[in-house]
Amino acid sequence: MRIITPVVYAGLLAVSIYAALAQTSPIQYTASVPDQAPTKLAYAAPNDGTTRATKPAVRVGKREACRQKIASNKQLRPREARDRMQLCVAEARVDCLRQAIDRHVLPSQRRLYVKSCVAS
Repeated sequence: MRIITPVVYAGLLAVSIYAALAQTSPIQYTASVPDQAPTKLAYAAPNDGTTRATKPAVRVGKREACRQKIASNKQLRPREARDRMQLCVAEARVDCLRQAIDRHVLPSQRRLYVKSCVAS
């Protein structure tokens, strides 16, 4: 009897909460966007075939630049390549930290700045 009473009360509470939630309509999220011209997508630009399409400039992050630099040197051993990769990324972080200090970035935001600088 001691176990049945709390179970019954919990069941009644759950049923009442379910009934209350079932009566409310879901919230409709609509974005209010002013009427604008349709957005032109870069990849959908027409090409008449007479000129060769050029690739857009791709920004390579400092970490990826280090990776490409190490990958181009094929005669490195795996351990040596890993060490050079770590050294290159550490130098990139120091350069980004110097940029953050020169731009007077607040210390609380400096870590985020350095991460984004190394990544891009």
